[in-house]
Amino acid sequence: MSTPDSNPRFLVISELQRAEVFACAGDWVSADQCYLTAVATDDSPQSRLTFANSLAERERYNAAICQLTAALDMASETGDREALGVIFHNLASIYRELGDADLARRFQQRAILQRDDCGPDELLGLANDAWLSRRTELATSLSAGCTMLGEDCDVALEAHATAAVFVGLTEEPRSAIRTLIHVYRQHQVAGANRLMGIDLLNLSALLCETGRHQAELGMVRQAVQHFEQAPAPLLLNKARQVLEMLERMQSLRDFDPSVN
Repeated sequence: MSTPDSNPRFLVISELQRAEVFACAGDWVSADQCYLTAVATDDSPQSRLTFANSLAERERYNAAICQLTAALDMASETGDREALGVIFHNLASIYRELGDADLARRFQQRAILQRDDCGPDELLGLANDAWLSRRTELATSLSAGCTMLGEDCDVALEAHATAAVFVGLTEEPRSAIRTLIHVYRQHQVAGANRLMGIDLLNLSALLCETGRHQAELGMVRQAVQHFEQAPAPLLLNKARQVLEMLERMQSLRDFDPSVN
C-alpha cells in the first residue's frame, strides 16, 4: 500500500498546496521552490500548468512559456486534448499580453480545435483577438456571448471590462466609465491587485477622453500602488511611465506665466 511519503502524487498535491499558501503570503521564493518540487515529481502536465499560471500572473512570461512548453510535450505524448486546450489557451493569453497578436490568435485557434465546443474562456480569447484586429462587430458579438454568462462568472466580468474599454474609446466614454468602476469593485472584493491596476489604467484613458485630467492622474497613481502589491513589474513600469508623462502635463497646465 502506498503512503503519502512513498507516493509522488501525494507529494505533488502537498507541494502545490504549500505553494499556494506561500503565494498568498507574498513569499514568492518559497512558493517557487514548492512549485519546482512539484513539477520535478509529477509526470502529468498539471503541476507545470499551475506553476506557469503563477509565473504569468507575476509577468515572468519567459519562465511561464518554458513551463507551458514542457507541459505541451507531456500532453502531446498522451494525447490529452483537455490539457492541450488549456496550454494553447494560456500561451495565447501570454502572447496577447506581450503584444504579439498574430501568435496569440494562432494559439487561440489551436486551443479551440482541442475542444468539442467553445467555452467561455475561448470566447473571451477570441473577443480579445477581434478587438486587437479592430473587427468591431465580431468582437462585440463575442463579448456579448461572454457577458451573458452572468455577473458571478470571472470570464463574464473580464468581457464586460474589455467591451467597456473598446466602446469607451470609440463611442461613449461616460457609460464605459461606470462599467469599469463596477468591474474594479468586483476585483477589489477578490483582492486581485493586478486586475485592479489594469482597471484603473483603463479608467484613466477613458477619463482623459472626457477631459477629467486630475481624476486621470489619480487613477494612474492608484494603479502604480496596485501593481507594486501584485507584483506586476512590466505593468508597474508602464504605469510609472504614464504617471511621469501625466505629471509633466499637469505641471504645464498649472504653470502661470504671470508669476515670473
